[in-house]
This record gives sequence, C-alpha cells and structure tokens, in this order.
Amino acid sequence: MTKLRTPILPTAILLFLIGCVGRIALHDYHNFETVMVSVFLASMLLPIYASFIVTVSIMVASDIYLGYFGSSSILLFTYSGFMLVSFITAKYKKEIEGKFSAGTMYKFTSSGVIFALVYDTWTNFGVFWLSYTHTIDNLILVYILGIPFMIYHLLSSIVTFSLIGFPVYCTLRDYNDNSYFSEKETNLEG
Repeated sequence: MTKLRTPILPTAILLFLIGCVGRIALHDYHNFETVMVSVFLASMLLPIYASFIVTVSIMVASDIYLGYFGSSSILLFTYSGFMLVSFITAKYKKEIEGKFSAGTMYKFTSSGVIFALVYDTWTNFGVFWLSYTHTIDNLILVYILGIPFMIYHLLSSIVTFSLIGFPVYCTLRDYNDNSYFSEKETNLEG
C-alpha cells in the first residue's frame, strides 16, 4: 500500500467529498465529473476494501441527492463500471504510481483516458442491453451514438486526472518516503 501523509479515514473522506460534491456540482455538464478520478485515487491510496467503500459511497450518496437512486436499471452498469475502474487501478497501481515527475503525470493522464474508454464501453453496452433489441446493428448504433459523449468524457478525464488526480496524489502521498522525489530533486537537497 502507498504510504500516506494522512490516516486512511481522512483520506477516504476527502476522496468521497471530491467525488460526491464534484459530481453534484458538475451535474449539468454531462460526462465532466470527478467520480472517476476519486475512484482512481481511492484505489491508488487506500486499501482495496476502503477504495470499494469510497466508490460505492460516492455513487449512492450523489444518486440519492440527484434523485437517481433506484430509478433506472442502468445504475447496475454505472456502479459496476466504477467498481471495474477501482479493481483495475488496484491491480495495476504498482505500475502507475511513481515519483513526482512528468512521467508519473503522464501515467495518471493516460490512466484517465483508458478508464474513460473502459467505463464508456461498458455503460454503452448497458444502454444497448437494457434499451435496444439485441442485434449487432443496434449494438453498433449505440456505440456510434455514444461517440460524442465519449469524446467529451475523454477530454474531461484528461483535465481531471491531470489537474485534480496528480496533485491530490502527490499531496497525500508520504513525502518522507525518499523514493518519492526524483533523483535530481534529492541531489539538490544534499
């Protein structure tokens, strides 16, 4: 597990607030959201059980506030889509985490793009499964109709993973861990 500057509970609460409040505040800007970056950060910084709790809590709390909770079957796909992001991040976090460097920021931004594609592919499949006759033509139609939303979501992920995810990760990660800084920065200190 990544060493933290703050205990697990305050970190989990902060990530919950970023995801939940961000989702509510940005509600009018579809596919521009902070949930995915919060889920990603929870999986990067917290034990797996805590990251799953944060992920589900963000969705349930914001869905209750927005009036979505229990109103549609697509929730199964949206919730499981975010859980998929959480699981994949937890599985590959050793490869993603790194020093405070451009390379690590690149990995975070790339993760945002990949996860937006994974999530949108999964939820578009959910739209197809729940709302269309199951033919290959309809499946293709759903994915074509989803392209504008996916492009917007990709751009949103680039922004949120770069401008929220990377700085929050760097702030919460333990600065006392000397491997955190690049070799150039540690040489400057000595």
